[in-house]
Amino acid sequence: MEKTKPLDIDGGVVRVYPLAFESFGVRGMATYIETDDVKIVADPGSALGPRFGLLPHELEYIALARSKDRILDFCRRADVLTISHYHFDHFIPFFENWTWIWCSDELAERAYRGKLVLAKDPTSHINVSQRRRGYLFWKRCTQVADLQIADGRAFKFGDTILRFSKPVPHGPRGSNIGLVVMLEVRVGKTSVVHASDVQGPIERETLQWLVKEKPSAVLVGGPPLYLKGFRIEEEALELARQNMIELAKHVRTIIIDHHLLRSTEYVEFLQPVVAQSKKAGHQIFTASEAIGKKPELLEARRRELHAEKPMKREWYKQLESGGIEL
Repeated sequence: MEKTKPLDIDGGVVRVYPLAFESFGVRGMATYIETDDVKIVADPGSALGPRFGLLPHELEYIALARSKDRILDFCRRADVLTISHYHFDHFIPFFENWTWIWCSDELAERAYRGKLVLAKDPTSHINVSQRRRGYLFWKRCTQVADLQIADGRAFKFGDTILRFSKPVPHGPRGSNIGLVVMLEVRVGKTSVVHASDVQGPIERETLQWLVKEKPSAVLVGGPPLYLKGFRIEEEALELARQNMIELAKHVRTIIIDHHLLRSTEYVEFLQPVVAQSKKAGHQIFTASEAIGKKPELLEARRRELHAEKPMKREWYKQLESGGIEL
């Protein structure tokens, strides 16, 4: 188990510890959130993804395996697990896949057994692929956990309230990627929002929800800068940036990570957001910076990693069979 130093919000009323993000070298937004009443792991997943026509490098698999160890460790101590949507970098599925997800039925059961799991409704406001994944997840997870629909609901634990938004767009409205639910953890006037995959947010209504809640801190997935001109237009990216500037006016602590950090250009992209945050006396971090670590953008550097240390085909064949020790 790693030594941990969480990000204390309002003097420790809520404690936040990022577990798996792009700034840790993997895809994900897994986060441990703790109050005096309840311990939560939000989006307990991590994964790798295709990039540059290259399979992930060995260093990415080492980061992925370590991220799963962290997630499972914090799931063990948690009371509640939450799942914003059914992309494989946001939950551990009940099947075996070592090439992209580093998962198995046994690992999933270790994460969820005996827990209260609050998850996106798999039957409503959901696209076809996530509906299928959600169905399979619920079918198996209900055998080991207390699984409940999260969408638009609130749950009370002592003085702590867990409140979920109604489903909001995964990026631009009308996207075929689907919808997600955001999580707010509130104790009195202190609150932390885990805003997974809203991509900035791009949508104005999502921004308005975030501002209205007056959170002390927000963890938000930034826009996919690496898909510019391919799957997202520059206009949408600029809209996301303007919305992040607005968010920086209102929120004292913002952690921006996920899709945005699949590109090394994220620093330049965020400059006006950081400037606004400083002007307001607020602070912005990547997830790794929030716990005192430098960002490690392994996916964005995949070409460079393969050039420095080429990977042999036989290594991946051994990986697929689960025969690699990392």
